[in-house]
This record gives sequence, C-alpha cells and structure tokens, in this order.
Amino acid sequence: MNKNWMMPKGLTEQEAKTEALRCLSCKNPRCETGCPTHMRIRDFIKEIKKDNLEGAYDIISSCSDLPYICSIVCPHEKQCVGHCILGVQGKPIHCGNLERFVVDQVNKPTKIASRSSKHVAVIGAGPAGISCAKELAKAGCNVEIFEESDCFGGVLAYGIPNYRLDISRVNRIKQELDDLKVLIHYNQSLLESDILKLKDSFDAVFISIGLTESKKLGIPNEHLDGVYDALEYLKEVNLDIKYKRGKRPKLAGTVVVLGAGNVAMDAARCAKRDGAKVLVVYRRSRLEAPATKKEIAEAEADGVMFQFLNSPVKILGDTKVKGICVEEMKLDKADASGRRRPVGTGKFCEILCDSIICAIGQSPRDIYDVGKLKTDSNYLVCEDYKTNIDGIYAGGDIVLGAKTVVEAMECGRRVAELILQ
Repeated sequence: MNKNWMMPKGLTEQEAKTEALRCLSCKNPRCETGCPTHMRIRDFIKEIKKDNLEGAYDIISSCSDLPYICSIVCPHEKQCVGHCILGVQGKPIHCGNLERFVVDQVNKPTKIASRSSKHVAVIGAGPAGISCAKELAKAGCNVEIFEESDCFGGVLAYGIPNYRLDISRVNRIKQELDDLKVLIHYNQSLLESDILKLKDSFDAVFISIGLTESKKLGIPNEHLDGVYDALEYLKEVNLDIKYKRGKRPKLAGTVVVLGAGNVAMDAARCAKRDGAKVLVVYRRSRLEAPATKKEIAEAEADGVMFQFLNSPVKILGDTKVKGICVEEMKLDKADASGRRRPVGTGKFCEILCDSIICAIGQSPRDIYDVGKLKTDSNYLVCEDYKTNIDGIYAGGDIVLGAKTVVEAMECGRRVAELILQ
C-alpha cells in the first residue's frame, strides 16, 4: 500500500529515448486517431529520437493546451496507447509517458498575437474554460474568467488527488494564463441572469461550469451521518493536501464506496491512504466498470477491495451509518450506454461499515433563474456549442456530459475557434 500523496516520477532521459526508439513511425498512426486532439504523436516521438526536445514540445503544444496535465490523467489505454499497433503484441508505446517527459524538460513562453479590442468572458476555470481562454488570449483577445470556487483549475485542483496530479502542474497553467494577461475572478457563482448581463459587457461568453453536483442514490437513509458525497469528499482532501487548508474527514474503520468510475477510484484510494479498510461496491461486473483497467489495478495494489454485481437498496443505521443492504444483480441485455443492464435477483445481504462514499455520477448546478437559455434535462442544448442566444456559447461537461479532461480541453479549443471566426 502506497500511503504517499506525492505523484510518481516520470521517465528518465534514457528511458524516454529507449521507449521512443521502439516507435515504428507508422505511415497511418493509429495512436493519433485514438487521441481526441489528434495529437501528432508520431511526429513528436520522431523529434525525441533526434534529441530535439524543443521541436517535440512545439508539436505537442500546437495540439494541446494542457499537455502537462493530459500526459498524466488521460485514460491512455482507451485512447492513444490503446490504438497503438504494437498493442497486438502486448507492448504498446506509452505515448503519455513520452509526452510528459518532453513537457517536463521544456518550458517555452507562449507567443501572443497583437492585442485586439475584443473581450470574452469565460465562466468556469476547469479544463474547457482554461483551454478556451488560452486560445483566445493567444489570438489577442482580452479574456476574463469567472470561477465559482476560490481556487483555480476546477476538477484539476479539487477533483484529482495529488498522488495522481501534483498541484505544481495546475499552477503552471495558472502562470501561463497570467503571462497571457487573462484576468480571473474567484467566488463568482453566476446564475443565468448574471450570464445574460455579462453578454452586455463582453463580445462573447463561454459557459463551461462542468458537472459539480453528485447524483443521489434515491434509497432510504442516505441522509445519515457518515454518508459522504464523493465530490465534496475529494474537494476537502485536495484542499488539505494541495493547499494546506480545509479539514478533510480522515475516514477510519470500514468504508464502502458506491460506484466504479474514476471519481470512485480516487475516493477509494484517498480513504485507503488515511488507513481505512475500503470496499468498492458496483452494480455491474468488472468488465462494465467506467474506470480504466489501470485505475482499478492501481486501486487493488493500494489494497482496495471490490464487490461487483451488487446494488445498494438501503443504508443501515439510526442517526449514524452502521452498514448497507445490497441486492445481488445479474446482467441482462445491453442498455443505451452499450453496457449490459443489471437486474435484481431478489437475493440480499448486509455489509457492515462505518462510512459510505457515494460516487454514482454527476450533474450540473442549476443556474436557470429566468428561463431564457434553452435547456434539456438541465444540460445546455448546443449545436456547434452555440446556445439559442447569439454570442453565448457552452461546452465541456455541461454539454458533453461527464467526459475526460482531454475531451473537455478539446471542446474549449473548438469553441475558441468559433468565437474567433
């Protein structure tokens, strides 16, 4: 069990060179088709082979606004690495590790076009908002970010534990935006009416507030003391570990984590680092778990246990959690998500525990107070990321649903292009 909150080190120069030399420089690089940004992976690896790290950096930064983030937190096994032709031999090129090596070695200032008179407001300092702001500022626009919390980075700051993403990397993005003269306003919890007023002062507005609310279980007793919202739990952990403020709940005894996505894995591993016995309960099988195989394997390496094909039906206790009752499930035909649908078997069992962390999904904060922005199930409806109001755009998870950091970042880049056009 690794109790360290520090992020593992990257490749050494020799390790990076050895890994790069394994690349076949395919004529049609499949790794690039697997990347949401279509990163020119083959080309930057060629530059590593030639010991031209600055050239590799230029290629990477032309394709990504957050390479020192995405090189670490991307689900590479589902994207670039998962598409590598050498994967058929079980030895794919670890593109993310090579990308991290380059951006850790090189740090070049971002070039800025001549300053224009255009002003853009970006709502939300998460991956989509950062990317959009960065692209607009590079093009010479005057950009102001309005962030709901009191810290920069959105999910990068308070959603991803430090052992996966060191705060210094988030600070590096912040420095880039400072250098680009992007203004950031904190503690700005804006409603729809506030956004509409911003449009009177700015040439364009981009809404990228993400999914900041956790979905509820909808079962008896989920209000009991000892039931934690995964997003809130992770936020307190990160405020404590990364910013040395906040009072994270140091969970002890047995902790049950409900869900098997990336948020659930992060919450489980954090609780384990504080010394708890952790059990992840998920209603489908391991095969259907949203988290990557790598993240599940790392959680198991940390000592996290799993109980698949079990669905919570009731939390046990009077005022404090004493356990949870679960129903054994079996898998039926695939549902709309493409995964086999879990159905109850009528067999129940009780799991004794001291705390429960709920990580079954996320939803957006309700911002709609005047009803002028069109919505659908609380998500913004967008065609080409345009809302029904001219000059107001939306993107990231508020439009896409819960996606990866790189997908949110790429969305921000696309919106910036639309605004510039």
